[in-house]
Amino acid sequence: MDSPKTKHQIAQDLGISLRTLQRWLKKSNLQVPRGLICPQKQKEIKDVLGYSKVQQD
Repeated sequence: MDSPKTKHQIAQDLGISLRTLQRWLKKSNLQVPRGLICPQKQKEIKDVLGYSKVQQD
């Protein structure tokens, strides 16, 4: 089971900068809470940004 992560950790997982992640989230109108992000929300972020398919291959 995944553990809660910060936006910075999620950006590292995706291989992008925190600033890029923040811009993409804003562009996608995806609301992300401050602090730690639960695994379910992490999956939603990756799905919206199109990264879940890449990681499954």
